[in-house]
Amino acid sequence: MHFHISCEKKSQEDDMKNIPPLSPLISFHSAAKYQSFTEAAHQLNLTHGAVSRAVKQLEDYFGTKLFHRESRGVYLTEKGRYFAKHVARVLKELEHASEQVRTNSEQFKLYVSCEPSLAMRWLMPRLEEFKELAPHIDIHLSTSGGPIDLCAESAHLAIRRADFAWPKKYNVTLIGNERIAPVCSPSYWEKTRGNDMNLLHTRTRPTAWEDWKSLTSFKISELTNQFFDHFYFSLQASSAGMGIAIGPEPLVKDDIDRGLLVAPFGFQTTEFEYVILSHASPEVDHRLIKFTEWIKEQLPMG
Repeated sequence: MHFHISCEKKSQEDDMKNIPPLSPLISFHSAAKYQSFTEAAHQLNLTHGAVSRAVKQLEDYFGTKLFHRESRGVYLTEKGRYFAKHVARVLKELEHASEQVRTNSEQFKLYVSCEPSLAMRWLMPRLEEFKELAPHIDIHLSTSGGPIDLCAESAHLAIRRADFAWPKKYNVTLIGNERIAPVCSPSYWEKTRGNDMNLLHTRTRPTAWEDWKSLTSFKISELTNQFFDHFYFSLQASSAGMGIAIGPEPLVKDDIDRGLLVAPFGFQTTEFEYVILSHASPEVDHRLIKFTEWIKEQLPMG
């Protein structure tokens, strides 16, 4: 047993015995390329002395000169030229291999931009479900709403309410029409039954109540109004029994299923669509098509 291990270790050492010190190779390659220690130092952000020492380390290893050093400068010896040619090839292959590894790891990442409230209340709780469906795709989620520059945000796709103009070059995948409803806690509805209610508003969608009223004949008797910065806060307030808020279906579905909210007037379909914006058509990228199909199946829309 011990003899086998020692032989294996010796074999590994033998495999490496003809490889020179690796750390000086970059400095040597640059010095050979520019025929100048000074220029190599400048390109690598090193000192002239550091490059000179790196080259000297290789020369000591080989026991031969790789550069002629003269007052006018340095130039490669015959053996230096031979070694430089092969170092350049090896470094080029290493660069190519590194790029392939980077590309292969990136091809399984999907950068998704989503409206904040939709991301927090619907998408994030379901990302583990998508991970089980497509374990090879790594979702990187960022939150922002409204117009988006996919390049600037380094996003493959964006999930948006279609209430703004986007560049014509973007690919557009329709998810469905938005459905909205007034929602409140069960106890608040039992107490008010639509009378003398506190209407909860969001500044990110200031016409939400007017939009709902234009779609239905139902009436609500309002007593007070309260304003919040985002849907997320107004919906949290409604589930806490502070009043009644307008809720897009995806944002309130889970709380309704858990009995934390009720939608006493049902949902109404608006003229606004939800879309997925992307540079490329989902059909040409396995990440896009998998995620887009899942969103279209799972996201509750009219």
